[in-house]
Amino acid sequence: MNNPHDRFCKETLTRKENAASFFREYLPEDVAGRADWQTLTIVKETFISSALKERFSDLVYTVRVKGLLVFLYLLFEHQSTIDALMPLRFYHYMGGIWDLFLKQNPGATKLPEIVPILFYHGKDPWTVSPRFQDLIVEPASMPDCRPRFEHLVRDLSAFSDSEIKGNVSIRLFLSVMRRIFSPDFSEHLDGMLPLFGELSRKRTGMQYLETVLRYIYNVRDDIDPEETEKKLIQVIDEDKKEGVMTVAEKLRKEGRKEGAIYGKMETYQELLASGLLPKDLVEQKLAELNQKLAQLTATDPSGVEQ
Repeated sequence: MNNPHDRFCKETLTRKENAASFFREYLPEDVAGRADWQTLTIVKETFISSALKERFSDLVYTVRVKGLLVFLYLLFEHQSTIDALMPLRFYHYMGGIWDLFLKQNPGATKLPEIVPILFYHGKDPWTVSPRFQDLIVEPASMPDCRPRFEHLVRDLSAFSDSEIKGNVSIRLFLSVMRRIFSPDFSEHLDGMLPLFGELSRKRTGMQYLETVLRYIYNVRDDIDPEETEKKLIQVIDEDKKEGVMTVAEKLRKEGRKEGAIYGKMETYQELLASGLLPKDLVEQKLAELNQKLAQLTATDPSGVEQ
């Protein structure tokens, strides 16, 4: 699947300075304050099954906290339906991380700590308990035998403007994700214009501006790219305005190509429904078209140093 939420999260948070900025602000102080963020490393693994990748995505990091290896497991929830079994999902994924660790360290007899974090940006507030033990039916005959842990929840729907912190990339990322499902997103986007102006003055700002705009245009079909371009030009320095127009033109061309690809995908689905093409052939063609979509919008993960 070509999931724009997954792509936006990963293009932002696979940039080390952005991930470090996010964790410094949104991890508990006893972790954030003791971690050596120069040691932050992204682990190239995912623990989400293909069946769930449209709903969830994840990133795994390691960092040294007082010299000890600690895993940071960041799980993104992209749908508005709240999952009552979320602690069980974390239990499964944390087991996968420890399995990976033991494969890489076959002589280990102790396991590293894992800090599990849910990043949620659905329409409704997150209301499910993060404690695994709350999933077990009461009364428990042997409470000491049940797993006991809880995951952290970072619920963007509950964030106030003052709680949006971090470097400019993270502040813009969180602001967009927080409002992306809002019916009045266009008005909120106007309020984010100063962040776009600040972003454009950073060394790799125009690259990340392209990432943000691509995400918005992919998710919101009610945002007029030409109107957005006019507003951006008003807040961006003179020497960067040509760059904004170049980005806008590139995204317009991508949009036309994407439209053609989606049209072909609909045609194949209609041919399958009418029985004119076999299922295996249609699945192959759809996979090829999805790959073309991914290649069309592929960019190097780009962020901005504060």
